[in-house]
Amino acid sequence: MKKVSALFMSFVLLLVISTAAYAETKPAGKPISVWLGDQQVQLGSQAPIIERSTTLVPAEPLLKGLGFTVTLDQQGKVISATKDDLTITLQAGKHAASVNGKEITLLVAPKAVGKITYAPVRFIAEAAGYKVTWNGELRAIALKVKQDSKGFLWKVENNGNTVYLLGSIHLANKDMYPLSRPIEQAFAESDYLVVEADITKPIDEEMEGKITELSTYTDGTKLQDHVSADTYKKVGEFLTGIGQSPDAFDPFKPWNISLALSQIKWMQAGYDGSLGIDAYFLTKANESSLPILELESIEFQLKMFDSFSPELQEKQLIASLESLASEESEIDKLSQAWVDGDDNALLGVINSAAGEEEYNQIILTDRNKSMIELINGYLDKGDNKTYFVVVGAAHLVGESGIVPALEGKGYTAVRQ
Repeated sequence: MKKVSALFMSFVLLLVISTAAYAETKPAGKPISVWLGDQQVQLGSQAPIIERSTTLVPAEPLLKGLGFTVTLDQQGKVISATKDDLTITLQAGKHAASVNGKEITLLVAPKAVGKITYAPVRFIAEAAGYKVTWNGELRAIALKVKQDSKGFLWKVENNGNTVYLLGSIHLANKDMYPLSRPIEQAFAESDYLVVEADITKPIDEEMEGKITELSTYTDGTKLQDHVSADTYKKVGEFLTGIGQSPDAFDPFKPWNISLALSQIKWMQAGYDGSLGIDAYFLTKANESSLPILELESIEFQLKMFDSFSPELQEKQLIASLESLASEESEIDKLSQAWVDGDDNALLGVINSAAGEEEYNQIILTDRNKSMIELINGYLDKGDNKTYFVVVGAAHLVGESGIVPALEGKGYTAVRQ
């Protein structure tokens, strides 16, 4: 038996492992700077470098700037840093580092450039207890002490029932945790956890067959029969660039490839579906035997992606290829908005990432209508129960959002 959370992982991991030759180290305009509060971390004469959308910095000056005592083994290119009860060890060329003896896998290994050992700034900062944000305009990395994430939580009451609405990010990083006390308390009070789809449920052979049917071509055609020659060429060039056969994607539909490429982008930026807010509460619900309800299902969501027009699927595929080659990532802005509980920032990210009319209609408008109907049913049930509803944050706000729609029906949604 497999779990739905691993739906595309074999596909994704194939690409992640192969991306060593993709987006090689390259300078890009203004040098990258690293800031701790309002003080710039002095990294010496060696500027940070970027490999596969991961920023590496000289490890020794960064660690010292964060208050660590650093020990170097120049022969083995090993760096060991200690601060209070925390010890970090890493080695050039090795994809595993350790934090207090616990091994951590790195997507990009530290590397030696002359006598300088470079390491992923995100790994060092997060291990030291900081969250990382990126300012693309200033090309600046900011390190801040972690605080409890405020998130986006509303409370709606009616007829003896309570619905908590939590806007989720389906892929997150360690910066998202711990969550605020109001969020944890709302979950603790609830009789049900409600999610878009329960990604922890095991799937059987019948469901695996449906996944194959929806995500690959089963009619004898191939990818090149469904996209333009130029797009197919770009896909082939990407695959060749990571050491794969240019026809390796031939069995897969464009929406499937696009989703897999997007996951790679997010993983390289340090985000993981297993750390997503919905995954976090699904794990807690399973551990405590709290009943889980679904607003949709995995099959529904797969059919939704498969319903995209051929034109939209191709545009999504092109956008994912371009995004993977860029160091910019909207998910960093969304993550920061979530941590800060900043409604305006959330709306800004949603608006800037808004797709075409077809995309918005399918992904948000139509789905919101169905979700609102179910949530309305929880509120009207009158069984004195509390429902903790976790849906993508984009579903809650905006013109077609769930919160404004419930308020339009006469309910009072109180921000927590």
